[in-house]
Amino acid sequence: MANLIDLLAAVDDRPASESGAFVVDDERDGAVLGSVFVETSRVCWAAATGRGARLRALLREHAARALDDAALDDVFARCRDEQCALGTVLVERELLSEHGLRAALKQHTVESLIAQCDGSDRAITWVPHRQRGYRARFTFPPMELLAAAGAELYPTEAAGAGGGIELVRTAALTASSFAIGDADEAVAVRVAGTTVLAVRELLALGEWAAAALSVCNGFSPTVMARAIASVTGASALGWRSARRIVHVAVIDERAALPDLVAELTRRGHPAVLSSRLPGLRQSSETSHPPPIV
Repeated sequence: MANLIDLLAAVDDRPASESGAFVVDDERDGAVLGSVFVETSRVCWAAATGRGARLRALLREHAARALDDAALDDVFARCRDEQCALGTVLVERELLSEHGLRAALKQHTVESLIAQCDGSDRAITWVPHRQRGYRARFTFPPMELLAAAGAELYPTEAAGAGGGIELVRTAALTASSFAIGDADEAVAVRVAGTTVLAVRELLALGEWAAAALSVCNGFSPTVMARAIASVTGASALGWRSARRIVHVAVIDERAALPDLVAELTRRGHPAVLSSRLPGLRQSSETSHPPPIV
C-alpha cells in the first residue's frame, strides 16, 4: 500500500485553498491510469481507467429504487449538457438518498485508488483546477479512504475490529483499528471520532500501538496506574483485541482513562498508554468528522 499512502499523504499536504487533481501515469508507457480530484485537502472522488461500469453497478446497488441503464444514461446526459454535479441530479430525482450516494461514491473512490496504486512505480502529477472548484456533494478525508482501502484488503480483520473502537467512541477525539498485515505492518481498517488526522499521523499511532504491544504485551496494572498518573493532557491508548488486530485512541480527558483501562482489563485486552501522542502535529482539523465505517 506504499503508493496509496504516498498519494493520500500528498492530498493532506495540498493547501486547503487549492483545487485540482493528482494524475497517475504508468511510467512504462505514459498512459494515464487514473485521477484523484482534490479540494480543501480532501478527496472529492477518484477515477481509474475502465471503471465506468463499476460506478453504474454501485449506483444501482445503493439506489433508493430500481435504477436501470436508461435512467442512468439520462442522468449522465443531463450532467454533461448542463454541467451539473452527478450527485445533485441523483438526489434531486430521488434516485439515491444522501447516505446511499455517499456510500456508492466512497466505494467507487476506494476501488479506483486501489486500482491505481498496485505497488508499482507510478508518476504522480498535480494539475491545478482552472475554475473555482468541483462543487462535490461529498468529500472524504484521506484517513477515511485509507482505512476503507485497508478494509478492502483485510476484510476479516476489518469485520472483527468494529467493537474495538466502539468501546472508546464517546471518550476519544479519534480512534482507529489496524490489521497487522502480511509484512507485520499496521494497516488501518477503521476510523472514527471528531478529529481528522493526516494519513501519516494515523499510521504513526498504529505503528506505535503495534510495536508497544509486541514488546510488552500490555502494561501491568502497576505500570498502567503509574502511566495514568503521569497524564496531564491528551494521551494515546493502545490495545489488542485479537492476535492481528490492534486499536489506538486519542483520549483528551484523563478522568476517562481508569474506566476505559478497567474495561479493557475485564475483556482481557492487553493495553499500553503514552502521555505523548506519537507522530501527531500540534493541531489537526476538527471539522467534518469521519463516520464509523
